[in-house]
Parts: sequence; C-alpha cells; structure tokens
Amino acid sequence: MEGYLPLSQPKGEGEVDFGAFVYYDSKGQEQQGYALTVSFPYSNKGYTQAFPAQNQECLLKGMQQIFERIGGVPVRLRFDNMTTAVAQVLKGHERILTDGFTRFMLHYRFRAEFCNPASGNEKGDVENKVGYSRRNAFVPVPTITSFEEFNEGLWAWCEKDAERPHYRHKVPIQELWDEERKELLALPEYPFPIFRYAALHVKKDGFVVVDMNRYGLAPAFAGEIVQAKIYCDQIEFYHDHRLVGRYRRSYGTNEELCDWTQYVAALCRKPGAAEHTRFFSQMPQQWQALLAQSRGKERRSALQLLRDIVEDGNASLCEDALTLAGENGRTDADSIRQCYYMIARKEFRPQPLELASAPPLLNYDPNLSAYDGLMGGDANA
Repeated sequence: MEGYLPLSQPKGEGEVDFGAFVYYDSKGQEQQGYALTVSFPYSNKGYTQAFPAQNQECLLKGMQQIFERIGGVPVRLRFDNMTTAVAQVLKGHERILTDGFTRFMLHYRFRAEFCNPASGNEKGDVENKVGYSRRNAFVPVPTITSFEEFNEGLWAWCEKDAERPHYRHKVPIQELWDEERKELLALPEYPFPIFRYAALHVKKDGFVVVDMNRYGLAPAFAGEIVQAKIYCDQIEFYHDHRLVGRYRRSYGTNEELCDWTQYVAALCRKPGAAEHTRFFSQMPQQWQALLAQSRGKERRSALQLLRDIVEDGNASLCEDALTLAGENGRTDADSIRQCYYMIARKEFRPQPLELASAPPLLNYDPNLSAYDGLMGGDANA
C-alpha cells in the first residue's frame, strides 16, 4: 500500500473545484447545479458560489467574484484537469491551456498548477471543502430562482463558517485567514470581461442555436451571420456592430426563447397574423386586448405605433401610453401616440441664465429732436 507524503501549506495559495448539488427551480422542478469552491489550505477558509453549469464562463465568473470578495488574488491555485482550463494534458506537469483561461490567468497574475490525472488527493483540501459545503450550505434542498441572489446568501454562510475552530490549530479559521490574506496579490485596476464570441448563422425562421437552445431574432436577419457574446447568464447578439438581441442564457435542452419586440416590424406587414404568432402572449396584455379588438387600418396603425415605440428603445413605456390614453377615453392610435410623446419626451424648460456678475446699469436717454425735423418741426427752423 502506497502512503501519502505530508505537504506544506503556504499562505495565500488555494485550490479550486466544482461540486454538484441538487436544487428546485422556480417551477418546483428538481435541477442539478454546480458549486465552485476556492479553499485556502493554510487557514482552511473557503468560499463557494453556485452556478447552473460548470462551463468556462461559470468557472471564471465564480473565481472573479471570489477574488473581488476577498479583495485580492491567490498567489497560486491548484486545479484538476478540467476541460474549461486544460485543452490538452502532456507528459508530466505540462499542459496546453484554453485561450480563455490563459487570458484570465495572465490578467489576474496567479500561477496555475494542475494535478496528475485521477489524483484528486493532490488537492484534498478543496475536495473536503466541496463535500462539507454540500452537506451544510445546500441542505435542505434549496429553491433557487436567482443564482445572483442565492450567491449573496452564500457569502454570509462562508463568513459564519469561518468562526469555527481550525481542525488542527484550534483557533478560529477567521483568525488564520486574517493573517493569510495579507499574502494575496493586489486586484488589477479593471476586472476581466468574461464572455466568449461565436459567429452564428440565423435560420430561415429567424432563430439561432446556442448549446442546443434556440434564440429568436428579427426575421429580417434570416440567412445572415450574427456575432454572439456568450456570458454565464446572458447572450447578446450583434449584427454590423449593432446590438440586435439580448436574452438570458438557457441551460435547458431544446428550449425556445423569443422576444416579442423582435417581431413587431415584421408584424406591421402582416397585421392579421398577430393572434396566431407564438409570441403574441408575451406582448403586454393591454396591447393584446387592443390588437384583438381592432381590424384593418386601425390595427395596422396601432402596430406601426408599437413598432416606433420599440425602435425608440422605450418598450417599457408602451403600456403607460395606452393607460394614459384610456384614462382620457381614447383608444385610437393617434391619441395613444400623443400620450406616448407626453411620457417619453418631457417638456424642456431651460433654467434662467446665471451671470458671473451683475449687468451694468445703462443711462439710456436718446435725443429724438432729429425726428422732429423730419416732421417739419423746430429742427428746420
């Protein structure tokens, strides 16, 4: 039987790993999430953040959030050979790293070390911390409707956990951490932007596919190539350097996401199809009712107004304009448009001019005798 050698635990060095956990989503359905943990063997302090996946965007975002929380960067971090960081395992300790991980590492200036394959014991501290947090921070099974909000609660749990005694030194973990954190590297002036680019072909129905999920863009982009900026929680789509769509990032399978504002311009050309589209139920309820009871030119005018509001970037005001018009007993498109202008384009009233000094007093006493001469008065005498 081969034993293990006792290893030193330098200050300011950490270990990184993901651990799976179970949670309920907003519909009460059971899902699998992934908790990223960064542990510090010297003090046994650990920080955990939860994500819906363990892709590269989630890995780097979690590390960034932990760096910013602790106010510094570990000098060295140890990982297993996760594919989000390691593109190829070579002989010995040589690794070819992924481009995204390499840029992140150079930005934050930490050194990365990787375990031998199938040697989780080489980062035993974080392995233990992953299991500990699963048994304590994720029981009972949590309901997560927002990972951002849930992660805020995890910070408090991590700080509370540091109040317990260190398993070997018998002093609070926090006391050792206060000593250890002095060895951290300083944070860079600017955070690293965490996303990846992808060039995507827009299908005939206006949808693009990312990770087996469909995202709807305006039908006018059918057949075009768009650039996607893929973050851990959202995706932005660009065409000719112009933002043409933004969605939350789906971690489901074969999920279809569409945004009604993408289709209003196309609907102006086929107003009769409004109620039969898959996005009609996403439109504001007041506009659904207005369109459902209008026909012909009246419906077309309403859709053209809605298109103008969306193109102005004021989709959030479309219900307010309709409400204001209704309060005045009007439902025609021209009246709704005027109400929209009143809400969106507030009256501009310039402030009085402020002078640096008081204006001089003028003694204005003109001589009008020359005018008397023109009238044949005393000036001609």
